[in-house]
Amino acid sequence: MIVTEKKSYNTIDSYPGMTHNVVMILKHRVRATQKNTAWVFNTETAETSQAFFSRKLKPICGDYVELVGSGTDLKIQSICERDNTFDRADRKGRPQHIAANIDQMVIVLAVEPAPTRDIINRYLIAAELNRLKAVLVFNKSDLDSDIFDEDIKRYQALSYATIKCSTKDIGSLTAVNDIFLNKTSIIVGQSGVGKSSLSQFILQDDSLKTGKLSQKTGKGAHTTSVTQLYPLKEANSYLIDSPGVWEYGLWLMSALDLAQGFIEFNVYAGQCKFSNCSHIHEPGCAIMAATDAGEIMYERYESYLRIVDSMKYWS
Repeated sequence: MIVTEKKSYNTIDSYPGMTHNVVMILKHRVRATQKNTAWVFNTETAETSQAFFSRKLKPICGDYVELVGSGTDLKIQSICERDNTFDRADRKGRPQHIAANIDQMVIVLAVEPAPTRDIINRYLIAAELNRLKAVLVFNKSDLDSDIFDEDIKRYQALSYATIKCSTKDIGSLTAVNDIFLNKTSIIVGQSGVGKSSLSQFILQDDSLKTGKLSQKTGKGAHTTSVTQLYPLKEANSYLIDSPGVWEYGLWLMSALDLAQGFIEFNVYAGQCKFSNCSHIHEPGCAIMAATDAGEIMYERYESYLRIVDSMKYWS
């Protein structure tokens, strides 16, 4: 049973098949899930409860769900229709849903560890395909204030919001704090870039774990092990903290699908000679012509080619 709309009221009624009255508690959001239980947050009372769910249901962080039962005996009865999801590839290249009903993806980069090649564009593809606003946060600017200047110019030219900050400069975090208001935002990025430190500042909660970079590898430690939703003090504002990765894996997609994740390509949609143009080798390709003319950044087009080529991994 999938509910097609999010309801905003509570009701007491007899559920079909039940012999006694139960509380139908609506407007609950999943904060985190375990094997067969979930922590759910009541958006009206701000209470968090634990609820069981059956094997046929697969709730994820951010889901709106219907519960049946009362007190400590709660069960997820159904999952409301999702507006969107944030996904990453599973071991077989299929999209694995990580969180749902998100307004904004906050992509955190840092001076250390340095971003892996194409990780920004990989995240932006996921944001565009799932209709998520993307914000690029360049953290640890105290280590090198100029290192990301070219990246910032590049993505600002594409109309992406960018912020340069450091957790050691509280003044620089004001802009970070503002982007979370009245939205459900998911923080993503490599391990060690400072996602947990930024979350601590936004939530004003020092209990979140933070980790140090490995001196041997230069990579970050995974300090967040489970995707979790945190309600902020402001109404209708939520932060979803996701585990860090070393490289963000996109699920298996065609070149046509990947091209839709590059927003500057959309200007030339339908202008290629062939309707199924992959923008790689075909004659009369509008994307290739625009790149040669300097209308599309060569760095972004090269990234597109590499990401398309990486899909061979799932073949």
